[in-house]
Amino acid sequence: MAVVLIGLLSASTVFAWDGIIPVSELKPAQSMEKPQLTGVGGKLILSDSPESFTEQGAFYRDRVSGSFRVFWHHQNMSSEPLTVAVAITNESEEEVKLFSEGSGVGTNYYVDVAGQNALAEFMRVNFKKQFLASLAPGESYYLESLTPSTFTNSGIAQFLANTKKGNRPATVTVTVLNYKDRPAHPETVTVLPGDSHTRGTFPHYDRIGTLKYNTGMGNALIRISSAESGQWSDAMPGEYEQGYNAVDGRTVVNNGNYGVMYRLSVDIENDHRRPRAVTLYHNPSGGAGHYVVKWQNRLELSGYITYEQAWPFANFTLNPKGRIYKSEISLTGGAPGPHVIYFTNQER
Repeated sequence: MAVVLIGLLSASTVFAWDGIIPVSELKPAQSMEKPQLTGVGGKLILSDSPESFTEQGAFYRDRVSGSFRVFWHHQNMSSEPLTVAVAITNESEEEVKLFSEGSGVGTNYYVDVAGQNALAEFMRVNFKKQFLASLAPGESYYLESLTPSTFTNSGIAQFLANTKKGNRPATVTVTVLNYKDRPAHPETVTVLPGDSHTRGTFPHYDRIGTLKYNTGMGNALIRISSAESGQWSDAMPGEYEQGYNAVDGRTVVNNGNYGVMYRLSVDIENDHRRPRAVTLYHNPSGGAGHYVVKWQNRLELSGYITYEQAWPFANFTLNPKGRIYKSEISLTGGAPGPHVIYFTNQER
């Protein structure tokens, strides 16, 4: 038996596999049993509307407490460079200590490259706690980056807000916004009208659960970040949580679970009772882009892959008794379609 844990990793080395193949070579493949997933961690703020902007203003705003994560993806379609930022404002009457639990920001002409760069950097440092600032009542902290015209700013950042006195979870106001000149009070900047994309707040920023694969299955697959419902849905139980849009109060769905980290244990049994060569492939079913997987403390970055291709991100020998592996996965900004992970094995 081998257990693969998707998540909770330490420092990593960037590594990329060659050997991309047509996904048709992996078919037919059995569908693996869908596990029950559980949402864990603090709240997730998703800011993806308006995805393309031409005016200065705020994209989304809400109040959260303790540990929380912000995921944003916005394209500057104005005629000048503008700064895209996340502002954390202390609107309480007592001092707040603000910490980072990891952040990554990507700014690029190519939307999927911006997303890959941001996610890779975040995954390198996630849960490494770093003190950022003590915020007096009315003060704000900014995580900001200049975004040229026609470029996309994609980012993911996790924060921890505690009261200075008593070290209790503190409530702060989070504003995702853009500007030419930094506003003194980001919590008062007018929120721009939305578009067909999603902005909202969701209960948890992580998912945990257990996948099961047996070498006797041959080629097998599991879909992660599949659509929540509809024709293209192959979602796992508990994968999606209901969210709300703090701007207008509507219920929203984070289709694809952007910003959510999947930390999954994968139980691999070896029915062959002798060493097997196991390869795991990634296929962006229904989309294309640049992707990130963390495997055994190594950060695996793909080149540009399409729905017709499969990228081998892990290749190892599974002995009769099995081994323990670790990995982490999440959709990058600008990359549509779910992750499809193919498990294959052959005689060593």
